[in-house]
Amino acid sequence: MDHFLILVRDLQPAAERYRRLGFHVRPSARHEDVGSANCVILFPDTYLELLWPGDGSVDAMHPYMDRFELGEGFAHMSLTSDLLEPDLEWARGKGVTPGPIMSARRKVVLPDGREEETASRFCYMWREDSRFLSIFYSDHARPETVFIPEYVDHPNSAQRVSRVVYMSCDPAGDREYFSSLFKIAPQDDGQGGFSITDPRGVVAEVLTKTAANARYGDSLGTSSCEPFAGIGVAMHYSIESSDVCAQYLSENGVRFERSGATLVVPATEACGCIAVFEE
Repeated sequence: MDHFLILVRDLQPAAERYRRLGFHVRPSARHEDVGSANCVILFPDTYLELLWPGDGSVDAMHPYMDRFELGEGFAHMSLTSDLLEPDLEWARGKGVTPGPIMSARRKVVLPDGREEETASRFCYMWREDSRFLSIFYSDHARPETVFIPEYVDHPNSAQRVSRVVYMSCDPAGDREYFSSLFKIAPQDDGQGGFSITDPRGVVAEVLTKTAANARYGDSLGTSSCEPFAGIGVAMHYSIESSDVCAQYLSENGVRFERSGATLVVPATEACGCIAVFEE
């Protein structure tokens, strides 16, 4: 898994909210070719992207706008591609229809103060029957401008994204799509859905509405994914210290529930996406 996109209406308040959660949030940057802007939260081999889509008039951003019917939230996940062209051929062979390859280049400031530009590209593979259970591919010709070790220290002691969770009206109907694009067979989770574990050990999980509500309860921003066939609802983070994380959240007035070494921040405190911190 390459990165995870949380759609927000206003970038600076969203960035401040994630700083209150204890993340090192990078300054905003504009995607030069698609007109959107983001703030990123970096981990050693992936990142969280707070994305402001502008007014949605650009073709690349327009498909996101319906997501706001349920508010801000986890809207899209990218998988890492070494090179987009052969991976898109693979996807076509699996019956998926990729869109055009687009540039996600943006300016970044490196730790030594130099300004550089990323050379990232992406390709959407929207499922119009389940748009927010779609996946896209990204490649990074200059990964050193994206994954920057000096920016991965977080006051909440977060080490990595460990799990991303979706709520779906029909997980059985999502299995083949996820399996095809991940190139990994899913594991059954009983009647509650399925999960896929990537080579780095990060889990993507698709749950039924019943299973999602049973697990997260009132922490969900919405008890149902309607009017959509599915939406992203939660991100789990591995942390070094639950005590350090709990103290930081408390000092910043963030509501959370604690059970042992697990802290759960409700979706209302995290731009529509539950944040689960696990030691």
